[in-house]
Amino acid sequence: MRAQEKDIWLKAAAAGSLWASIEIVIGSFLHNLRIPMAGTILAAMGISLLIGFQYQWKDRGLIWRAGLICALMKSLSPSAVILGPMVGIMTEALILEWSVRAFGRKPLGFLVGAVLAIFSALLHKVGTLLVLYGLDLVTILENMYRFAENQLRFKGPPPFHLLVYLMLIYFGLGLLTGILGIRAGRQLEQAGTGTDGEIPFQPFTAMDVTGNQKYSPMLLYLHVLILVAILFLMNDLPVYYPLALLVPYTGFIIYRYPDVFRRFSRPLFWIQLMVILFLAVLFWNGLSGGSVWDPEGLLVGLKMILRAFIVVLVFSAISAELRNPLIRAILFKQGFGHFYAALGMAFSVLPGIMERMTRPAHLLIRPVQSLTVILKQSESILDQFIKQLHKQVPVYIITGDQREGKTTFLEETVELLKKNGFQVAGIMASGLDKAGERVGFHLVDITSGRQRLLCSTTEKPGWPNIGKFYFDPDVILFGETLLLSIDHTHILVVDEVGPLEMNGGGWDASLKKLVQKHRAPMIWVVRRSLAEQVIRRYQLVNVIILDINKVAPVGVASMIDKNGP
Repeated sequence: MRAQEKDIWLKAAAAGSLWASIEIVIGSFLHNLRIPMAGTILAAMGISLLIGFQYQWKDRGLIWRAGLICALMKSLSPSAVILGPMVGIMTEALILEWSVRAFGRKPLGFLVGAVLAIFSALLHKVGTLLVLYGLDLVTILENMYRFAENQLRFKGPPPFHLLVYLMLIYFGLGLLTGILGIRAGRQLEQAGTGTDGEIPFQPFTAMDVTGNQKYSPMLLYLHVLILVAILFLMNDLPVYYPLALLVPYTGFIIYRYPDVFRRFSRPLFWIQLMVILFLAVLFWNGLSGGSVWDPEGLLVGLKMILRAFIVVLVFSAISAELRNPLIRAILFKQGFGHFYAALGMAFSVLPGIMERMTRPAHLLIRPVQSLTVILKQSESILDQFIKQLHKQVPVYIITGDQREGKTTFLEETVELLKKNGFQVAGIMASGLDKAGERVGFHLVDITSGRQRLLCSTTEKPGWPNIGKFYFDPDVILFGETLLLSIDHTHILVVDEVGPLEMNGGGWDASLKKLVQKHRAPMIWVVRRSLAEQVIRRYQLVNVIILDINKVAPVGVASMIDKNGP
C-alpha cells in the first residue's frame, strides 16, 4: 500500500467510523420515537460531518472513501436488506465529492453539495416507494388529496405545486445542512482536535457475516431477471400469472436464504401493507361511488401488497448474494484490497466512539456544538490507527488463481531476497502432477530444502480432506512446529494460506501466533478469491496485496528491500 494511499484510507476510516456512529446512535433514537423524516435528518447530520472534515483533512477522494467505509459498516450487519442504506450513504458521499471537486473546497462547493445530497435523500425515498408499490400509489395519494379538498371545502394548490413546495423545503434543508457543516468545520479550526484520552481499540473479529451461506454469481443475475419478469406479468396480465412464478420462487428463497424472512416477521412491515390496502379500497376511485367498499380498489390494493412482497423478497435475496466473497474479491483485483484493513480498524473503534457520543437529543438541539465535539475526536482516532499499523509488521500477500504460477513466482522472489542479503525461512508447497493432473503437494522447508508429502488425492486412513486432497496430520504438525521455530529476524514465508486454514486447520493456529509475535516481514501465498477472507480472519492491518499479473518478483523483492526487514 503506497504511503499516500494508506494515509487517506486511514483518514477515511476515522471519518467513516464517526459517521457510522451517528447513523447508529441517532438513527436508533429517531426510529424508536417514530420521528418523521428520520432518513433525511440522518443524511443532514452525515453530510454536515463530511463538510466539517474538509476543514481538517483536505485529501482528494476522502469523502467517497468515508462514504464507502460508513456504508459497509452499516450494511455488514445481520440485517437481511442492505441495499437501501448502502445506496443512500454512497450516493450522498459521491454527490458531495463531485461538488467539492467541481466548485472547490469552499462554501459554494459545500452548499451545492449539501443541497444536492439532501435532494438525493428525497429521491431515494420516493424511488423506494415507487419501486415497492408502483405508480398506483400516486393515483391513491392524488385521490386522497381531492377527497380532503371536498370534505374540508377548501381548494388547495394543484398536486404539482405541492411537489414544488416540498422541493423548496428540501432546498432549505440542504442549505441549512451546508451551513451547519461549515460552522462546525470553522469551529474545529479554532478549537483544534483532541479528546480526553485514547478511544479504546477493540480488535474486530466479526466482519464475516456470511456464516455457512452458499453463493452463486448466476443466482444474482437470476434474481434480477425474476424481479423484472414478475413485475412485467403483474402490469399486463391477471394476477394468477405472476403467482404461478412467485409461489415456487418463494419456496426456493425459503430454502436458499432462510435468514431473509426476518424482515417479514416484523409487525410494522405488515401494518404498512394493511394501511396501503385500506387506502386503496377507500381512495382508488376517490370514494366516487358513495361507498367505502370498492372491489376494484381491493384488487389494486392486493396487487400493490403482492408487488411490495415480491420487491422485498427479491432485494433480500440480492442483498444476500452481494455478500459473496467472490464478488468482494473483485475489489482486490481492481486495487481496492487495502481498504479492508481500514474497514477493520473503523469497526475496532466504533464501540469506543459510541460510548463518547453526545446524547442524541443534544445533537439535534445544538448541532454545531455537537458536530464540533465529534469532529475533534478524528485526530485521536487517526493516531490510534497509525499506532495499530506500526504494531504489526507488513504482510505481503502474493495472489493469483489456482495453477497460475504463484509458487514459481514465490521461488523467484525468495532467491532475489537471498541475493540481497535477507535471511528467508518458511514453507513452500511444491505441486505433484500425474498425466497433467495435480495429485498432491510436497511441503518444502525453505531453509534445508527437505520435502515431505503434505497431501494427496489418494484417500488414506486418518487423513482429513479439503476438497479432493487428503492431508497428512503429521506433516501439518511438522509444518506448524517449523513455522513457530523460525527466528524473528527472518523473513517468514507461508505457501499457501488456503481453504484448510479458513476452516481452522493447516497453519491456522500458527499464523494467529505469528501475526502477533513475528517481528520481520512475512510473505503469504493466497488464492485471489480468498485474499479478503484471509485479511479478515487474521486481522491483518499492515498488508500489501501483490497480484502476480500486475507485479514481477523483482518488484516484490525491491519493495521489501526498500521497506526494510
